Amino acid sequence: MLESQLRQIFAGVVWTHKIQECQADIYLEKHNKMETLRIALSAITTSGICTVVFIDENWLKILTALISVVSLFINSYFKVYDLDALQKHHKRSAIDLLELREVLIAILCDIKLDKYNEDTLMQKRDEILKKQMDIYKECLDASSEAVTRASEKLKGRQDNTYSDEEIDSFLPLLARKKNN
Repeated sequence: MLESQLRQIFAGVVWTHKIQECQADIYLEKHNKMETLRIALSAITTSGICTVVFIDENWLKILTALISVVSLFINSYFKVYDLDALQKHHKRSAIDLLELREVLIAILCDIKLDKYNEDTLMQKRDEILKKQMDIYKECLDASSEAVTRASEKLKGRQDNTYSDEEIDSFLPLLARKKNN
C-alpha cells in the first residue's frame, strides 16, 4: 500500500516537474523573441527618425511613428511582465521537483531491496509529502500550453491516475513493479 502511494506521488512529481520545465521554456522562448523584436524595432525606429531628418515624406513619418508605438508597447510589456524572472522561477521549481523525483526513485529502489520496515517507510512518505507540498506552494501557475507540451513529452497523459506500466516507464529497471 505504501509503495503504491509513493509510486503515485512519484508520477505526480514527474508530471509537475515536466509542466514547470515546459513553462520555463515557454517564457524563455517568448522573452528571446520579444527581446529580438525590441532590438530590431529600436534599430528601425532610429533609422526612420534619421531618414525623416533628410527626407520629408509623410508616409515615412507615419511608418516610423507606428514602429515606435509597437516598440513602446513591447518596452511597456517588459516593464509589466518580467519574463526572465518568471522563467527562472519555473526553472527553480522544476529543479526542486527533479531533486524530489530522485529521492523518490531512491526510496522506491530501497523498497525493492526490503530496506525499510513499515514505520520507517511511513516516516519517509510523510517527509516526501511535506517536501512535495512545500515545493507546490512555491510553484507558479502554468499555462495550458505548458500542460500540452508536458503531456506530449510524457506520451499523452490525460489525468493524474497512472497505470503501473506508465509509472514503470519513468523508473529504472530495478524499481519497476513488473520487472521483466
